[in-house]
Parts: sequence; C-alpha cells; structure tokens
Amino acid sequence: MRHHESDVVDGKMLGVFAMGLIIGSVATLLLSPQSGRDSREQIRDYVRRKGEDWSDLQEKTVETYQDIVSGTHKGLAEIQETIREAVHAGMDEFRKEWKDVKNNR
Repeated sequence: MRHHESDVVDGKMLGVFAMGLIIGSVATLLLSPQSGRDSREQIRDYVRRKGEDWSDLQEKTVETYQDIVSGTHKGLAEIQETIREAVHAGMDEFRKEWKDVKNNR
C-alpha cells in the first residue's frame, strides 16, 4: 500500500512542477518588453506546442501501457503453456512408473 501512495505523491509533484513551469513561462512572456500582439502570438504558439507535446506524451503512455498489458498477457500464456506441458509430462512419467510398479509385482 505504501508503494502506491508514493506513486500518487510522485505524480502530484510532477503535476505541480509542470504547472509551475507553464505559469513561469507565461509570466515571463507577459512581462517581457514587447508588444501585446507579439506576446499573445508567443503564448498562442507556446500553448499549441505544449498541447502537441502533451498529446504525444498521452499517445506514448497509452502505447506503452498497451505494450505492457499485451506483453504480460503473452508472458502469462507462455507460463501457462509451460506449466501445462510440465504437468502432462509429469503425469506421463507417473503413468509409466506406475505401470512398471504394477508389472513388477
């Protein structure tokens, strides 16, 4: 349970950092010695770029999650098949041994 709480705190800290970065960048643009039109254009471009970056990050996160889930399912299926094969091999060996024991009586 503690590990999960730590992940939540880390996620919140990352969000706070990102918001601080955005607010600081916007404040810098607003306080810079240039025309209002240039400032608005810079802010608009900045927000558009960050929106694209955020979309890319979301897509990569979803893809990574899907890869992990897919890999986990594939790995579980392989483990299940290995166990199934081992059980069948063990049962076959047991039957052979049991047959030998019965024949040697």
